[in-house]
Amino acid sequence: MAGLNNKDIARVFREIEILMGVLGDDARRAMNYGRTSRLLEGLDQSVADLAAAGKLTDVKGIGPAIQQAVGEILDTGTCTLRDELAARLEPGVLDILRVPGLGPKKVNVVVNELGVTSLQELETAAVDGRLAQVKGFGAKSAQKVLEGIAFLRKTMGLVRIDRAYEIAAALELDRYEVAGEARRGVPISETVVVVAVGEPALHEEPGLRVRTVAESDFARALFEETGPAEHVASVLAREGTDGSEEEIYASRGLHFIPPERRHVLDGTTEPGPLVTVDDLKGMVHTHTTWSDGTLDIAGMADAAHARGYEYLVISDHSRAAAYAGGLPIERLREQGEAIRAFNANGHPVRVLHSNEVDILPDGTMDYPDEVLAELDLVIASVHSSFGQEPEVVTERVLRAVRHPHVHIMGHVTGRLLGRRDGYAVDVDRVLEAAAESGTCVELNASPWRLDLDPSWHARAVELGIGVPIDPDAHAAEGMDDNHWGVRAARHGGLRPEDVPNTLDGDGFLERLRT
Repeated sequence: MAGLNNKDIARVFREIEILMGVLGDDARRAMNYGRTSRLLEGLDQSVADLAAAGKLTDVKGIGPAIQQAVGEILDTGTCTLRDELAARLEPGVLDILRVPGLGPKKVNVVVNELGVTSLQELETAAVDGRLAQVKGFGAKSAQKVLEGIAFLRKTMGLVRIDRAYEIAAALELDRYEVAGEARRGVPISETVVVVAVGEPALHEEPGLRVRTVAESDFARALFEETGPAEHVASVLAREGTDGSEEEIYASRGLHFIPPERRHVLDGTTEPGPLVTVDDLKGMVHTHTTWSDGTLDIAGMADAAHARGYEYLVISDHSRAAAYAGGLPIERLREQGEAIRAFNANGHPVRVLHSNEVDILPDGTMDYPDEVLAELDLVIASVHSSFGQEPEVVTERVLRAVRHPHVHIMGHVTGRLLGRRDGYAVDVDRVLEAAAESGTCVELNASPWRLDLDPSWHARAVELGIGVPIDPDAHAAEGMDDNHWGVRAARHGGLRPEDVPNTLDGDGFLERLRT
């Protein structure tokens, strides 16, 4: 299939790992497919190009069987093993796998212990008390399952911004643009809207709208389909001519409004400059093979340099995140020595030593203060105990934000778009505390997160809070997620001066430390 990238290919191997877990197949074999998924996603080279050149097996850890499966995926979007595993399950079990909090092992239990094969059957088992009686669940877990099913039903059919662009690319149109909410930088939307050049027509189905027009009508159609409808109507109500989008505005005596700000501006006031990807000088919040990344320090630095960045902030996981290879104190210090040695070699990218330090359930930090003080900067994140009561989790985050050695609050709500709601933190109180303490609040650029949500950006700017745009990259390809972060930042109205990593390395550190 045309247009498949490393992430698309890796996703199939991740599905194999998950399906094997549900079926109770060889756990070691399942883990190997998971490792293959992470390896392929983390490659800086195109998997498709390597496969076409017959060089995929040159990559350490890739054998002939994986190369063959990759060839199938590139041809069909799936592979024989994945389809054979899925065929062994009732179709409804695949829906159960999407319930937040239910991993493969737990799904295996409910399928085998209760005979559950659909969301409806799972919901019934949770309501009538049978699920609570299953080993490993209980009443509280059953309630969480019900909440997860409700969340899943609420978000079914919604499309993340990155998937919207992937879906459009898969249509294999010669000339097209994504329109609608995705073009406006909305993190998740109901419908993928595409405008293309072709015989005038409109194709609509659930979740997809494709409008084809003559070349001469393309800009007008793109403007109309980008929306929002109220903005389009107000602009076109004025006398004017068509042409480019800029000409549509100018001929009507209006300032051009970037797509990301059309939900708040009408063109009668000149918009200020919005942040762009080219404004970013620092690659902040990245992971390496020291924890759960796929590249070492040099590999990540090379990837950052290839993308035009001046400095790289390595923020591997802290010791509480054992599932992600979190670093004990001595390993953290060894990493610091390795980074200093790397910088001494004169690489064009300056590496800053950071850590994504877990905020423990009581709000304390995962390392003692004297260890935190050794780092260039600290990113604090919640990775556990998501079910705490709103007041408890808010106080937990506030304690971290006010900590004198914390410089950036990471993915403040912990949400995963389309997969789980965030924990019940009071974002406004967190922003107020961040303003008081001088702590930055990141816009995590992973399209799964885009957290801090754009709806809070104006409040952050009002309070004078720095909002660095950070990809949370675990691989070279993950660095490109800054594109989605910038789109969300523009939707929220962030300017270059609102984003600390538009500064050079010294300016960035000074901004964080003041």
